Amino acid sequence: MHPLHPMDPMDGAFTLAWQHAVGHVLPEDLPMAAARLLADGLDSPALRDLAGRHRHEDTRELDALLHRSLAELGVQAPDHDTAERCLLHHLAALLVAGDLTPEEAAVRLWHGMAETATEAEARFLEIAVTEDYYVHDPEYHRPEEVRSWRTRLRTAAVELVAAEDNPPAPARHSARGRAH
Repeated sequence: MHPLHPMDPMDGAFTLAWQHAVGHVLPEDLPMAAARLLADGLDSPALRDLAGRHRHEDTRELDALLHRSLAELGVQAPDHDTAERCLLHHLAALLVAGDLTPEEAAVRLWHGMAETATEAEARFLEIAVTEDYYVHDPEYHRPEEVRSWRTRLRTAAVELVAAEDNPPAPARHSARGRAH
């Protein structure tokens, strides 16, 4: 997990929420993710229950336990648009850090996502998605075209990471859920 705001353990819960909302954490992976949150110092009855579940249990029940855990921790789950915006920023940060290639970042994005995107988010998304033929058919392009696309995507990622209008930080309802 690579939280957008890694200083606070509560951000791990928010990160799990947005990653689950965009399909990067599947319901069957929620028990292990809950166990990691417990290890990071978060605690709530539903989080303990979720961490003790088996990955092959009813996914609706696992989803419900995640949402109950978030509520008990005082973390508001992001709406789908915010979750997609978080994904854009996350992938841009990984690309800038060198943890993803431009091709790896591009294949994790899709047309129509983040309809509420800011200008920097839209530019990153447009280069990644509308020009993804460099990913799927690189042999049909001159090497300098592929290099140019990679450079444009990296530049857009740097601009996105530096942007002032990032997705909202996790909303908290109270300070409940912290380990004492």
